[in-house]
Amino acid sequence: MGKITIVLLIAVLFAACSTPNRMVYSSGFSFANYDYIIISKPDGENTATALYGLDVEFGNLMSRYNMKVIGDKEFLTIDEAAQKRTLFARLSLVANGAQSLVTVSFDDAVTGKTGASITSQKKGDIFNNKERSKVMESLYETLVTALERDKGLTISDHGSKSKNDSAEVSVD
Repeated sequence: MGKITIVLLIAVLFAACSTPNRMVYSSGFSFANYDYIIISKPDGENTATALYGLDVEFGNLMSRYNMKVIGDKEFLTIDEAAQKRTLFARLSLVANGAQSLVTVSFDDAVTGKTGASITSQKKGDIFNNKERSKVMESLYETLVTALERDKGLTISDHGSKSKNDSAEVSVD
């Protein structure tokens, strides 16, 4: 009985110390193998969650890392080699008044195999724009680390404060 109590105590301690962000890769997956991404939109059913523009923000982030955002109809028109270099990103948002959970699953567009998934949980009301932005920033930190590692890219704005300055992409 004492061993079970110790194991449960250790499990609780690990859970309490865990990060609210989690990135999981399947064997052999790398963002470096993909150049295109299709961002899934909710299906319009009553069970679908609105994304509040988060899909657009997510698309902008992915384009900064040399991922061309395309639509599912455009996917059908690109050549077979480009189709094999396409990811399908499924965004999901679950929230109540105090907590928000955002998940993104990255699937190979040809095989349908899930290559990676990321989950971010943060305190905050999803209807509050500032709090919603904090949830996404938390998710982006983990995703950017993975993208920079896999693609060998670093995004820098050189500390510029001007609206007209653009970010620079460098390849490591």
